Amino acid sequence: MVELKQSWDIFCKIVDNFGDIGVCWRLAKQLHHEHGLSVRLFVDDLSDATKILTGVSNAAEQTYEGVTVVRWGGATSFSHAADVVLETFACGLPDAYLKQMTTKTVWVNVDYLSAESWVQEFHALNGLHRETGFTRHFYFPGFIEQTGGLLREQDLMTRRSNFQQANAPQQLNFWNSLQINHRVDDLNISLFSYENAPVNAFLQSLVDGDRQASVFMPFNQHLPTPLLDQHDLAVGDAIQTGNLTLHILPFLSQEDYDVLLWACDINFVRGEDSWVRAVWSGKPFVWQPYWQEDNAHLLKLNAFLDNFYDHPDIDHTLTKLHELWSTQVFHHDVWQDYLSKLDAISAHTQQQSNHLIQQDDLVTKLVEFCVS
Repeated sequence: MVELKQSWDIFCKIVDNFGDIGVCWRLAKQLHHEHGLSVRLFVDDLSDATKILTGVSNAAEQTYEGVTVVRWGGATSFSHAADVVLETFACGLPDAYLKQMTTKTVWVNVDYLSAESWVQEFHALNGLHRETGFTRHFYFPGFIEQTGGLLREQDLMTRRSNFQQANAPQQLNFWNSLQINHRVDDLNISLFSYENAPVNAFLQSLVDGDRQASVFMPFNQHLPTPLLDQHDLAVGDAIQTGNLTLHILPFLSQEDYDVLLWACDINFVRGEDSWVRAVWSGKPFVWQPYWQEDNAHLLKLNAFLDNFYDHPDIDHTLTKLHELWSTQVFHHDVWQDYLSKLDAISAHTQQQSNHLIQQDDLVTKLVEFCVS
């Protein structure tokens, strides 16, 4: 008879852009709320984490939504190790914590998501940690059954369907909560990108386009002020020029960001967390991977496109647009080609999303992986 590992510790280093803490917080919540496990989340910088964990203070230890959140750093002491410790994205474990571990501790490094072919070969392998002699397991998320799966709460698809099938007043409540005068007939686009994306050229294309477009963009330091001739932009601003209306959004909670993806016609996403949420939205999306030296990020990008968008009518269009978006270039004619095929792209994206839903989610597979 298998024994469920009841206590779990997750270690998270916030490198940048909040993707690390976003993934780790989803892991922690799902392990606790859906599997009834005792979870501690160790975060190296709680001041950054508060963008995601909006009710967390800078206290050394606190309980938030049933999860114990611990500030990790400096002279942090560790009284005990959990049954399972998740080291996320090879962040390393503190020496003081390693000293509390035993041979019964299940140590798993949960790595970054990729659609590259090597992922299934390395998923679930293990090795001995040189300094301690403990076994360290390697867990790789992925898009096929032979990998670790994708993060997805058990009720996510029900919530998505309820929103997308809701009557107009219910959907209007979401836009009203953001103080946005929503125009249903516009092409609605959410835009979340890294600073090297060709945002100005893209928005200029929408300004000059032949269809009214509303773009919903979070407030940050990369707002395209030269294009819009705006200064001191603030959350809540709605700037209209040509056929474009640009809405400046606050930093949204994970729950509200999901709803934004469900509500838009096209979603521009980046990194890992928003990428996966775009997949689950079932809506067309353009993904920008995190930049890596020697264009290694383009290998990740093309591996995903080859897998997810293997379709003779749309694959060239999607590949071209994604490559331009990830190489700081943008061409109006490529965007127009994309829009001309939007119906086919929408149908295929929905089909692929529904296909992936049939697989077990990452946390369910991870819990099964860690039982003995």
